Amino acid sequence: MYGGRDSAKSYFAAQKVIIDTMRKPYSRYILVRKAYAHIKDSQFQTIKDIVISYGLMDYFVFTENPLRIIFKKNGNMIIARGLDKEHKTKSIKDPTGVWYEEMNEIGFNDFLKTTTSLRGGIIQEIATFNPEMETEWINSYFFPAKESYEKADGNFHYVKSVRDDTTILHTTYKDNTYVTPQSAELLESFKTIDENYYKIYTLGLWGGVLEGLIYTDWGLFDSAQSDDILRSTKFLGYGLDWGFTNDPTAIVKVNIGDNTLYLDEILYKKGMTNQELCLEMQRCGITSKDEIIADSAEPKSIQELYAGGFNIHPALKGPDSVRAGISKIRQFKIMVTSRSRNLIRELKNYRWKMDKDGNSLNVPIDNYNHGLDAVRYVVMNKTMIKKKRIFGIRSFNI
Repeated sequence: MYGGRDSAKSYFAAQKVIIDTMRKPYSRYILVRKAYAHIKDSQFQTIKDIVISYGLMDYFVFTENPLRIIFKKNGNMIIARGLDKEHKTKSIKDPTGVWYEEMNEIGFNDFLKTTTSLRGGIIQEIATFNPEMETEWINSYFFPAKESYEKADGNFHYVKSVRDDTTILHTTYKDNTYVTPQSAELLESFKTIDENYYKIYTLGLWGGVLEGLIYTDWGLFDSAQSDDILRSTKFLGYGLDWGFTNDPTAIVKVNIGDNTLYLDEILYKKGMTNQELCLEMQRCGITSKDEIIADSAEPKSIQELYAGGFNIHPALKGPDSVRAGISKIRQFKIMVTSRSRNLIRELKNYRWKMDKDGNSLNVPIDNYNHGLDAVRYVVMNKTMIKKKRIFGIRSFNI
């Protein structure tokens, strides 16, 4: 299942997994993502939300360590596996189904290793994703030439796969009767903001190769080595970009060493109150000794987190500070932990506005920038701007 945002792809897949778990005498689904840490807030939480909405919580057991869901009546299980973990899927006995969320984040080799490691009878594999890049392996492996099925308005549903054992379903937000007016309005606004965004996330069409990317000198380092690498480099601070309804609250840990910024996505989530944010930051191991640089646009939120015991400061801004911060970051090589899926997506999509002739206007498009804005706040405050007193705490320079 693929297509645009808010088209209920994941919701549909979660319902399928729940129904099979409840109805079949034996069912054992595996929830798979590139990084194990992302399953809890995506597939696992979606299934839990649906179970709660159906009034079925008394019939299920949800455990978070490890991530596991059990249906009490028949003992059927739903298990989580991240492809960044050594055990992956080969240790699971007799699975009956797999749900790959954000399939386009999973490399071809990891997919082949996973699908060929599954042992048992008939195993159904479900994949959900947005078609972000036409050059992705999923396109060439499963899809025919797009001219044979794509419609410019995104109004099509079934695609005949080049593989006989595969069914492809295409959906957009217009197929979701429960989409909110705010989400629909946001998706339609992409039409005047960026043609490629509109194609991918509104119409669910394959995206093209992006021009005008702001950050190009970046790479990944394995999440398994991240703790050692981050310990061996200098901690600059945590960047925090506020969000709530339409935008996520983003926190990124920023380290520096050998003219390289090392970035680790800590939080990227919508709908969080400041009280919930404080609890989540504590859970993530952020202490009162760790410096946090937050968007200065919300002084009340900064004050609330400060009152909650965090060493938080506003990002200091000046004339043209966005472009100045971008320019400063571009002086460094950027390395990102492989588990930082949202930050990686932003790096792949954060672009300059272009004129009708395809020339850069040197103005960033205000999208795909929540985690990257958090990074910019830290870099600006710690490497460019002399800091001031805030809430009676004396800041320091590096």
